[in-house]
Amino acid sequence: MIKLEGKLAKYKELISYFLIACSGVVVQLIVSSITQNFFGFSFELSIAIGYIIAFIIGFFLTKIFAFNQRHSKNSFREGVKFLLVSFVSGLITVKGAYYCKVFLDESGIFGKEQLIFGKSIDIAELVSHFFGMGMSFVVNFISHKHFTFRTTGIYHNFRLFFQKG
Repeated sequence: MIKLEGKLAKYKELISYFLIACSGVVVQLIVSSITQNFFGFSFELSIAIGYIIAFIIGFFLTKIFAFNQRHSKNSFREGVKFLLVSFVSGLITVKGAYYCKVFLDESGIFGKEQLIFGKSIDIAELVSHFFGMGMSFVVNFISHKHFTFRTTGIYHNFRLFFQKG
């Protein structure tokens, strides 16, 4: 059992980040469903809004739980770097989902499915949304682990550059 705990401890950051990402998935799905179904927003815009709201919640959860930076005095710096990574990742989520949906719609793999309450769900949209989020997860984890919550010197160099100007 001790060896198993040691192996799990090795992947603690990844497991924690995955669980936090799952909460982000739930937030994105709820927000994008509400904005699309009740407010008539487009598929892409609803995903973008869900991503922004999940981003705000995700920063604090990631900082505190995944990379154990709750006592870090670099919150502003980490926030700026988190924003940069999340901007790129947001594009990956939205465009990845969009192009996946275009592919699935053109191939005709999925149709609409009736649910219990008589509400039909576009399976291609749901699969595409998960595809975009999955691509984003990989980019986010690697970038946050090796850039956002690590001192890289980039933030300091940018600050020096803009102070000279």
